[in-house]
Amino acid sequence: MWRVVVVVLGVAAALLTGCGDSGRLVVAVRLGQPGLVNQRPDGGLTGFDIAVVRYVARELGYRDDQIVFTGDAAQADLVLGTMGPAFPGGETRYVAGPYLVTTTNILVRANDLAIRGVRDLAGRCVCATGSSARPLVARFGEAWKHAFLAEANVPAACAPLLADGRCDAIVADAPVLAGLAVQYPGRFRFSGRPLATIEYGIGTSSAALRDRVTEALRHMFEDGSWKRAVIEHLGVLATRYTAPPELPATAR
Repeated sequence: MWRVVVVVLGVAAALLTGCGDSGRLVVAVRLGQPGLVNQRPDGGLTGFDIAVVRYVARELGYRDDQIVFTGDAAQADLVLGTMGPAFPGGETRYVAGPYLVTTTNILVRANDLAIRGVRDLAGRCVCATGSSARPLVARFGEAWKHAFLAEANVPAACAPLLADGRCDAIVADAPVLAGLAVQYPGRFRFSGRPLATIEYGIGTSSAALRDRVTEALRHMFEDGSWKRAVIEHLGVLATRYTAPPELPATAR
C-alpha cells in the first residue's frame, strides 16, 4: 500500500530582507539530494549545486564565508530549483538559467535484471518524491500509486529502501541517482530510458539580480569552471554533460 517516507535534514538558516543585508547572501538549496547537495560530517555542504552557487556568489562580490545556506526558499536571496511553474517561490522569483539540463531516471539494484525500463515498474514498489513520481502516476494511475509508490520527501530517504529490498526502484533526477549510487558502491545501476527532461535554474528577487546571476553563469560556462564542477561532483554523468546548456538571450 501507499507509504510516505520522510527524512529530516538540518542546515543553517538565516533571515534576510534584501540581498546584501548584513554582508550575507542567503541561498536556498535542495537538501537530501546527493550529487547536488551533500552534507559533510562537519555540517558543511558540497555538491554540484553548491559549486555553482559559490561561483555565482563570488561573481556577485561575496566571499564563501558570507554565504548562508538554508532549506527554506522563503528566507533566501537566491533559490536553486527546477525551472517551471513549480519553482520554489513561484511568481515572486525571477529565474536565471538553466545551469543544468538533465533527466529523471530509474535506479535499481545492480543484480536486478528484471527491470529494464519504465514498463517493468507497473507491479513494483517504487520510491520517489511526489514531483518525480508524476510521470509514473500519469502512466499507471492512482490505483498504482496507492499500491506501489513509497513517496519520500527527499530522494535520500529512498536509498536504504532500495539497498535492503523494501523497494525495487528509485525514480529521481539523474545527478541525484548518481549521488546515491556513490554512497552504495557497486550496488545500484541505472535502468531504461529517461522519463522526463528537467532544467535547473536560480531564482532571484528582481530582474536586475537575475541578469547579474545570468552573467555569472555565463562566465562559469566560458572559463571552464562549469565543466570542472560536473567532473568533480557528477562523476559518472560527465559524459552526458559535455557542454553547458544555452542561456537565453532574453529574460524569462
